[in-house]
Amino acid sequence: MVCLKCYSKVENFIGTKFESYAGFVCKWPWYFIIIPLVIDALLGIGFINLQSESSSERLFTPQNSQASKDRKTLQTIFSSSSSQNFNSLSKLDAEAYGDVIFEAKQGKNILSQQYISEIRSIVDTITSLTFSDTSGSTSNFSKICAISNNKCVIDGTVIFSAPFNASLHANSITYPGTGNTSLQGIFGNIVVSGGILTNASYIRLRFQLKQKSEDATKWFEAFKNKLQALSGNVTNIFYAHSESLDEELNANIGGDIIFFSLTFTLMIIYATSATTNNRCVSDRQNLAKAGVLGAALAILGSFGIVAGCGLEFVSIVATMPFLIIGIGVDDMFLLLSGLAETYDCKGPLEPEDRIKMTMRTSGVGITITSLTDLLAFLIGATSSFMSVRNFCIYTGVAVLFCYLNYITFFVGCMVIHERRVAGGLHCCTCQKISPKDTEPRTSILDGQPHSWMCTGSIPTTRDEVEGPLEKYPPRIISRIILKKPVKCIILLLFAAYLGISIWGATKFEQGLVLRDLVTDDSYYFRYSEVNTKYYSSRFPISITIPQTLKYSDENTWSKILSLQTKVQNAEGIVSDESINWLASFRNSSFYVNSSEVNFVTALRSNFLPDNPRFVDDVKFDSLNTTIVASRFYIFSNNVDKSSEQGKLMLRIRELVSSSKIPNAIAFSPAFIFFEQYVAILPNTLQTLGIAVAAIFVVTIIFLPHPVLVLFVTLTLAMIIVGLFGFMYFWDLTLSSITMIHIIMSVGFSVDFSAHVCHGFMDAGKSDRNEGAKGALIRAGGPIFNGAISSIIGIIMLSFSNSFIFKSFFKVMLLIILFGAAHSLFFLPVVLSILGPSFSNERDNELALSTKGDKEKTNSSIQGLNKSSKTDYTNKAYE
Repeated sequence: MVCLKCYSKVENFIGTKFESYAGFVCKWPWYFIIIPLVIDALLGIGFINLQSESSSERLFTPQNSQASKDRKTLQTIFSSSSSQNFNSLSKLDAEAYGDVIFEAKQGKNILSQQYISEIRSIVDTITSLTFSDTSGSTSNFSKICAISNNKCVIDGTVIFSAPFNASLHANSITYPGTGNTSLQGIFGNIVVSGGILTNASYIRLRFQLKQKSEDATKWFEAFKNKLQALSGNVTNIFYAHSESLDEELNANIGGDIIFFSLTFTLMIIYATSATTNNRCVSDRQNLAKAGVLGAALAILGSFGIVAGCGLEFVSIVATMPFLIIGIGVDDMFLLLSGLAETYDCKGPLEPEDRIKMTMRTSGVGITITSLTDLLAFLIGATSSFMSVRNFCIYTGVAVLFCYLNYITFFVGCMVIHERRVAGGLHCCTCQKISPKDTEPRTSILDGQPHSWMCTGSIPTTRDEVEGPLEKYPPRIISRIILKKPVKCIILLLFAAYLGISIWGATKFEQGLVLRDLVTDDSYYFRYSEVNTKYYSSRFPISITIPQTLKYSDENTWSKILSLQTKVQNAEGIVSDESINWLASFRNSSFYVNSSEVNFVTALRSNFLPDNPRFVDDVKFDSLNTTIVASRFYIFSNNVDKSSEQGKLMLRIRELVSSSKIPNAIAFSPAFIFFEQYVAILPNTLQTLGIAVAAIFVVTIIFLPHPVLVLFVTLTLAMIIVGLFGFMYFWDLTLSSITMIHIIMSVGFSVDFSAHVCHGFMDAGKSDRNEGAKGALIRAGGPIFNGAISSIIGIIMLSFSNSFIFKSFFKVMLLIILFGAAHSLFFLPVVLSILGPSFSNERDNELALSTKGDKEKTNSSIQGLNKSSKTDYTNKAYE
C-alpha cells in the first residue's frame, strides 16, 4: 500500500508537469513545429566543419595508456635516425612502409631464378615511381626512403645479392640465415631440411620510409595505384602500406552511407503501413511520416552541433543514424498509442484534452527511455577509447535532440492532427468531407471509390483510430501467453535461454583483428590474410635503462645480464636470441673496463663506428663522458592470439619492474595496440557498471515501486548476459567496437521493460492477469512496432561489406530481439504471477490517479454545453 501511494504521488507529480506542458503546446502548436525545424536546419550548417579521424591507433587503442606514456618517455631519450642510420629495431612509432608479398603461381617453389628476376624487375618499377610532393615538385622513393649505409632501406633485398644467388644455384640456402643476415620475415610457407631452406611459396619485401608525412601519403597512393595495375607473369602480388587500414576503413564506411537513405525510405513505408487504418478522417499515416522526419531532423541537428564544436567524426559514428531513426520511431509509436487510448474515455474530448492525457502518460514513458539511453551514452563518453568516446558523444547528443524534437515538433503535429480529426477533415486533402454512409464499406473494386475515399466520420473508439499492426499483435499475444500451460512453457524457455547465455558468456573472448575492419575484397584484406597465415607475428621488445649507470663495473653487467636472462626465460619469449650492445662490446677486441672514462672512450671511438647498428642504443651526456641511457632487445615467439599478446606485455613489464635496475622500461611499438586487449574488459565492466547504476536510479525515480525496480533490473541482467553469450555464438569478440554495442544495450534493455511495467501500473487491475493484459494492450503495440521498425532500421546493414556495420547489425538485432521477447513474453508472465497487487478499491483509485484522474476529466467534459464546443472545421490549423 505504501509503495502504491509513493508510485501514485510520483506519477501524479511528473504527469501533471507533462500535462501542463502539453496545454502550453496546444496554444501555439505551429511555433513548436516551425522553431525545431529552423533550429535543426541552422545547426546542420555545422556539417561544414566536419573533420574525420581515421588513425587506427588513435581510434582503437586506449588513450594515455602505459605504452603511450613509455613511448613519450623514450622519445625524449632517443632521437630518430631514419634519415641516415635506419634501424627497424629502434623505431618507437609505427613504421612507414610499403609491403609487397610475391607468391609463386600454381603453388610452385619460389626459390628459382625466374621468380627472383621478376621480383627484381617489379622492385625497380616501384623504386622508380614518381609523384608530386607537397611543394609541387616531382619526387620519388629515394627522396623519402629511410637510409642506412647511404642506401634506401628495402628489407629483403638480400635475395638479390651475389652470395644468396650462389647459394640459390647450389641449393644451400641456410635458414634462418648466417651472421648478421637473417632470412626470417622474408620467406613464407617454408620447408627447412637440415638447416637448409629447400622450399618456399612466398617472398616479402618492405620499402621503408623515413617517417609518416604528406609526401609519404602521396607515395603510398602512387604505390597502391601501380600495384593495382601490375600483374606478374610467374608471381601473384599482394601489397599494402602502413596507412592501408585507415584508408580502407574510411572508403568502406563512405561506400555504405547509401544504406541510410534506403533505411529512411523503408522506415517511412513501415511507419505509414503500421498506422494507416483506411479511414479518411482518423488515418494517422501523415503523423507517422512526421515522426520519422523528427528523428531525421535530430540526426541533422546533432551532427551539425557536435561537428561544429570540433569533435572528430570516427568511422563507427556512421552507424548512429540507423540507431537514432529506430529510437525515434519507438517514441513515436508510444505517443500514438497514448493518443489512441484517449478514445477509450467516456464522453467526447477536446483535442487539447487528448494531447494533455497523452503527454501525462506517454510523455513519462518516452522520457524514461530517452533518459536511460542518454545516460548510457554519456557514461560511455568517459571511455579511454576515442572511438567509443566520440561515438557516445555524437549519439548521446542525437538522443537528446530526438527527444526534444518529439516533445516539441511531433507533439505540435499531434495537436494539428487532432484538430483536423475533430473538424472532420480529410487526412490528405484537409477538406470537409461527408459523414460516412450507413452501408457497409465497399472497396474501390466494387465500383464505389467515392464512398471508400471521400466519406467518413469522426472516430469515437480506439479501434477506429489504430491500424491493424497497432492493435492486433498485443491482443493476440495477451490471449496466448497468459494461459497457465503457456506461462510454464515460457518460463522454461527463458530458463534455457539464460543457461545457454551464461555458457556462451564464459567462452566470450577479447580481441580485435584489425584486418576484419575492412571488406573481404579489399587489397589490404588479401595481403593481411597471406601475411598472417604464412609469416610469424614475432616482434622485438626493447629493454631501456633510462638512468646513468657505471657500465664498466662488473656489478652493472651482472644486473643487466640477470634482467636479460630473466626476461628471456619468460613464457612467450625466444630464449636464445637477443641484441645487446654491451654483450657485443664485451666480446669485442675494443673492450676496456679499466675505468669508466676509458670504457666510454673505447665505446664511442672504436666499437660504435665499427658497429653502427648499435649507435641508437646508447645515449651519452652532452660531454660524451657518461652513458645516461641505453637499451637492448629481446624477441617474442609467434604470438597470434590477442589475449596472449596482452598477457605477454604485462608479464614482461612485471619482470622488468621487479629487477634490480630501477625504472627500466619494456617497450615495443606493438604494445600500443596490445593495450586495448588489456584495457577493454575492465573498461567495459566499469562503464557497464556505472551505466547500470545510473539507470537503476532513474528507474527508482520514475517507477518507484520495489517490485517494478526488481523486475526491470532482472530483465536488464538477463538481456546483458544473453548479449554476451550470443555474441560468442555469432563469432564476435569484446573490442572497442563491440564495447559500444554493449553500452547501448543497457539503455535499450530498460526501454521496453519500463514500458510494460508502466503499463501494468497504469492498468491498475486487482487481478494480476488482467493487469498484465492491460500492460500488453497499452505497451505491446508500441513495443512490437518499435521492435519491427528498429529491425528495419538496421536490416540494410546486413548487406554491408563493413565489419563495423555488420557487427553493429548483429548486436543490435540481438538487443532488439531479446528486449522485445523479454517485454512481450517474459515480463508479462512474471507480472501476472508476482506483480504489484491492487487488492482493494482504494488501490484501484491510486492506480487510476496515475492516469490523470480520468473520471474527473470525463465528468467535467460531459458537463460542457454542447453549443459551446469549438468548431474545428475551420480552426484546425489556427
